[in-house]
Amino acid sequence: MRIMTVLLLILLTAVTSSIFVLPRLLSPAMPAPVVVHSQGPTVERLERLSHLVTTRVYVADVLVGEGEGCRGAWLIKGDALVGVNLGRARIAEKDEATKQAMIVLPSPEVLQPRVDHTRTKTWEVRRMVWLPWNADQDQLRDEVMLQAQQLVARSAGSNENLQQAKTAAATIVKGFFEELGWQVRVTWASEAADRP
Repeated sequence: MRIMTVLLLILLTAVTSSIFVLPRLLSPAMPAPVVVHSQGPTVERLERLSHLVTTRVYVADVLVGEGEGCRGAWLIKGDALVGVNLGRARIAEKDEATKQAMIVLPSPEVLQPRVDHTRTKTWEVRRMVWLPWNADQDQLRDEVMLQAQQLVARSAGSNENLQQAKTAAATIVKGFFEELGWQVRVTWASEAADRP
């Protein structure tokens, strides 16, 4: 019985040491740490973003139309997006040592101007002629809605809205690359073309 107890203790010690000591003895030396470097700003990273929409502009106006034997007035409401096409961005300068770059972006543009037909209201439409076949209210309305769409696009493309879109786009692009440890300056294609 005593031999059995001694054997059991030896077996228990062997198992315990194999669980705690053996893995440490057999483990290989610590491998060298993996070093990862960012390749910095690339056009591909910007292109993946496609259009960077920075501003939504809401437009409200009253349009009065006359023609086709009718006169009408409409309360127009609509909106448009203003953004930058990052597919046309390019990297003008890139310094790996200092992690600084200059990115040239195209000017912001108006995207998807639309008349909101659920909020646009017909104020009044009147026939201006006595003969019923000489008045086409539908044709007048269609022409006014076309003009309304163009009004929304023109209003959204104002200098103020485009400047606001530039500021927002530059801030977003700079922040995007700051996350990678790069300092990026943003310039605009229209301004770069003006430089000698």
